Amino acid sequence: MRDTYFHARPLENRFYRDVNASGKLQGKVAQTLMVIGMHEQAHVDALTATARALGGTPVAERQSYNFAALGDMGTQAGILAIANILEPTGVKAYDGAAREITDKLILAAAGSIVNIEARHASIIRALIDPDANPAPKPFEDTATPQQILDMIKPVLG
Repeated sequence: MRDTYFHARPLENRFYRDVNASGKLQGKVAQTLMVIGMHEQAHVDALTATARALGGTPVAERQSYNFAALGDMGTQAGILAIANILEPTGVKAYDGAAREITDKLILAAAGSIVNIEARHASIIRALIDPDANPAPKPFEDTATPQQILDMIKPVLG
């Protein structure tokens, strides 16, 4: 069940690859989501390398994801709204996983990534509403593996 936390990695990576190739993004949003997409690929690469170094099997990317199950994939505003679901879910997954990770290499990799995921969530909020508080809470909620799976289940089909 612990691996459930890391399903979000290939899922988010694929989301940004898809939306960055969609032609639906413009200006600052296009530039920013391109950078976030590069971060997501780096996260997948780091977690894959860590899992393999420890003799594990990384969570594989699926053939397809149904991101439209979360909203409108046809407009920039819709894409940002979906990103605003995925990024906080990723943060909750990492925060929830921390208490279950006993291997220091995995904990270090996850800990270095969750900081960036939280920044992504804040950036997405700021892109949606530049006047809103990009970090509205002093603490982030966590989620259990089953809660994370329930959150991403519509995308997994």
